[in-house]
Amino acid sequence: MNRPGFRSALASTAFRRLCLAHGLATVGQLVVTLAVGVHVLAETRSGVWVSVTVASAFAPYALCSALAGVLADRRSRSAVLAGAAWVRTALALVLVAGTAAGWPVAVLAGVTALVAVAATPSFPSLAAATPQCVPDRDLPPANALVTCVENVTWIGGPGVFGLLVLAGAGTEVTVLVAAVLFAVAGTVAASVRLRRPARDRATGWWADLVAGVAAVARRPEVRRPMGLAVVDNLLYGYLVVAIVLLADAAPGDDDPLGLLNAALTVGALASMLVVNRCTRGDRTSAVLVVTLVGFCLTLAALGAVGATALGVALLVVAGGTTMVAEVAAVTLLQRSTDTGTLARVFGIYDQLNVGAIALGSLAAGPLSAVAGPHAGLVAVAGLGIVLTLPALLGQLGPARAGAGATRRRGRLASGSVRRSLTTRQDVPDTAEGTP
Repeated sequence: MNRPGFRSALASTAFRRLCLAHGLATVGQLVVTLAVGVHVLAETRSGVWVSVTVASAFAPYALCSALAGVLADRRSRSAVLAGAAWVRTALALVLVAGTAAGWPVAVLAGVTALVAVAATPSFPSLAAATPQCVPDRDLPPANALVTCVENVTWIGGPGVFGLLVLAGAGTEVTVLVAAVLFAVAGTVAASVRLRRPARDRATGWWADLVAGVAAVARRPEVRRPMGLAVVDNLLYGYLVVAIVLLADAAPGDDDPLGLLNAALTVGALASMLVVNRCTRGDRTSAVLVVTLVGFCLTLAALGAVGATALGVALLVVAGGTTMVAEVAAVTLLQRSTDTGTLARVFGIYDQLNVGAIALGSLAAGPLSAVAGPHAGLVAVAGLGIVLTLPALLGQLGPARAGAGATRRRGRLASGSVRRSLTTRQDVPDTAEGTP
């Protein structure tokens, strides 16, 4: 048997195929969004319309993911992944026809939003399918791989779009390439045939959604890691914009923006070398809290030093800690939620965390304008520490209780040894020597 790790997780053919399908579809998603955005800019020369188009391609994740999780809990997760990709294939072909026919930009923006709506079941389905594909011991490395696929494809999608533009592809050809990626993703996902989750009784969509919300709200073992993940993503969203502002405020003529972003990515990828060991067994909850506190402290230090050589090193640490914290949170949710509700929980997880990233990004500009990019980052990092402090104290409490229990067990064991020794003496000696 393989040792727990990436190789062991990837030994599952179903897991490999679902990750590949999700990755291909995510690349296609970004290619469509950017291609239509560029087309709208060329047609209107309006930054407002470009913003509306791009925002409409991301807003559904924050609005529809919970309902998408309900869908993934009512059907086979692999079938939902395949269906989401094939629906996007059809919509991408509609966009090809629309751009060629010169449809109004409002209609194109609307179809782009529908492509995003069709994408919302993908992550909840993959996250809920992972425990069906790999054993519990392989969940941390499997989740690290899923997170890596998410990050790499969100970074790689614009790169693929850029290569198509450099090759001279117009909007129709670019969107057609995205349609092909969607079709391949759907075919790959359809080759995996996971069973649909077992259901005790037939319930309606609204009842299923309420049950998913209740699972998050009423169960501390679900609510706590999800809340910490929201804090993690709020800070990450702020950091993405803060990096730009710190680079702009850096002294000298060199632009350190590329180096700062690269450092964040390097840290996230490097953390994959240790995430399996960090999140193994019963220490996953402690790792989540400790790495999140470390992320907060790193951001506070980054705000103090700015875009310097030390700041680059701190961003490597920040990328690693935020990555490990997210993997730990996902792993805890998978272990704490029954399989029939898991996709709904991850739909809510996706909805809250996309919203947290957007909120953090939106707050970065105004706060930096008031307090400056350095002080603003320190303040937000401090807020993160305050929000994480209850969980940290909760981790320290059981540790102190465990240490006290160990000392009590030691005293009891010692007393038992002494009593066993005294029973070997005569009665008078025992009476005198009883502790």
